[in-house]
Amino acid sequence: MSSTSAAAALPISAKIRSRQSRTRERILEVSAGLFVAKGFENVSVEDIIDAAEIARSSFYRFFSNRNDLLTEVIRPVFEKGIASLDAIVTPAPLATMNAVFDVYLELWRSGPNALKVSTRIGGKYFYLFEDLHAKYRSHLMALLEQVQSSGILLNDSADYSARLIARSAVPVMEVYCSDPDFEQLFHRSMRGFLLRAEALQ
Repeated sequence: MSSTSAAAALPISAKIRSRQSRTRERILEVSAGLFVAKGFENVSVEDIIDAAEIARSSFYRFFSNRNDLLTEVIRPVFEKGIASLDAIVTPAPLATMNAVFDVYLELWRSGPNALKVSTRIGGKYFYLFEDLHAKYRSHLMALLEQVQSSGILLNDSADYSARLIARSAVPVMEVYCSDPDFEQLFHRSMRGFLLRAEALQ
């Protein structure tokens, strides 16, 4: 066996794996920020390489193209969201709504830019995460239909409420994110927007 073949056969050290993982996470973080700031269509691979301060080969070690990268930014958001919605088991309607709002806060804490991208990308790129989007909405609807039967939804509709949450949760968090009472303000705003006043007393 040649020295080159022997080197190729050696397992990657933990140190190298850790460095590669950090590089990959940096690319994902930087690209999500660029997608939010400039729009996906306006961000090139070159922009990402420059902003992440990496070699071109480092980008292509992890991602085959921009669509592949976009997929890796968005899909984990829905995967985490589905798992968190699945974990909501309380029978109390108000507690269910608070738990749904907490899912969004958890996703924000995991990566605000990735969450923002996931709510702003659609159109011709929707196919990249359509399966997970459908599953997420199905899980959310199941919870909201339980709440609907209790009569505490302001609009009396699980469907309307799901659409309002999808369109308003992230913008509300963007408004309040730098406030020390961020989480409480978010909860209060979403409850006031979606729930009957008597349910909050």
